[in-house]
Amino acid sequence: MSDALPIRCPACDAGYLLPTHLLGEQGARVRCPACQHGFAVSREGTLLSDRAEAPATATATSNSPRDIAADLLVALEAGEPGAIQHAASEGRLFAQHGPALLEAYDEFRKRAGAASGSEAFREEVLARYGVDLFAARAAV
Repeated sequence: MSDALPIRCPACDAGYLLPTHLLGEQGARVRCPACQHGFAVSREGTLLSDRAEAPATATATSNSPRDIAADLLVALEAGEPGAIQHAASEGRLFAQHGPALLEAYDEFRKRAGAASGSEAFREEVLARYGVDLFAARAAV
């Protein structure tokens, strides 16, 4: 299968297929669906060294709502490197990537739990793209 790479989690040894469209030039940060361990993978599908993996693992193992939001947005960005930031800089983030952002938010709700609310996801979107999802509400 050329559109997916076989990946094994270094923590629990679970195997799964990683779609190649999620890999950027430097690979991707992923979270194991079985144990939720975060790790970095190269474009070739190999586990990156501990040195390269350390920043990804530090946030991925936290499981805080903000870290979950960050992990999901990093995965989204990896699919089209630079495209989301470019759209945000032109004020076209939702026009060009709205459905993908809504899917990321739905996944955020699944991972973080409905009780966590949307604040962490909104904060991460603001920090990454400079877009305040409730700016219109503040003006009312």
